[in-house]
Amino acid sequence: MSTTTFVILGIGSVLILILSIPSLRAGWKHALPRSLAFVTLLVLALLNGKAWLVDPFSPTQLLSWLLLAASILLSLYPLYLLRRYALPEGNIDYTTRLVDRGIYRFIRHPLYLSLILLALGALLKRVTLLTLSLTFVLVTLLYITARLEESFNVSKFGSTYREYMQRTKMFIPWIL
Repeated sequence: MSTTTFVILGIGSVLILILSIPSLRAGWKHALPRSLAFVTLLVLALLNGKAWLVDPFSPTQLLSWLLLAASILLSLYPLYLLRRYALPEGNIDYTTRLVDRGIYRFIRHPLYLSLILLALGALLKRVTLLTLSLTFVLVTLLYITARLEESFNVSKFGSTYREYMQRTKMFIPWIL
């Protein structure tokens, strides 16, 4: 990795830490693995940075761009729903109401799914043992984050969230 890449990684990691401070200070157990997932995603994107525009019309690159576009589109709708219906106090982490409409009728963590799609899109830019390992670590961190966040949500919303968990899937409708 070049000096520029290390500088971007350093600045990006510091920004992620700064954005994570409120959640970490609040003692949210899901804040740490989520922050580490974002740093891992940044490392993955930077490692594959030079490959993003190489052979842009190959099947692998086209699939990569499709996953990246799906990731962006998938993140917009849940963010809208959280802003509109969860009545957050400040940022979307501080929701006051459970959202179970729209995509949330089917899956509990569409934003984490969008990050998984983003990681897969970044991975496909250049698949190596290192980038494959980082993607595995990232997906594992997001799974851990989702599980810890669910425990937090059960303590916050009680039986309503438990019932919600029974009728929805974690990441993929009707499957997982």
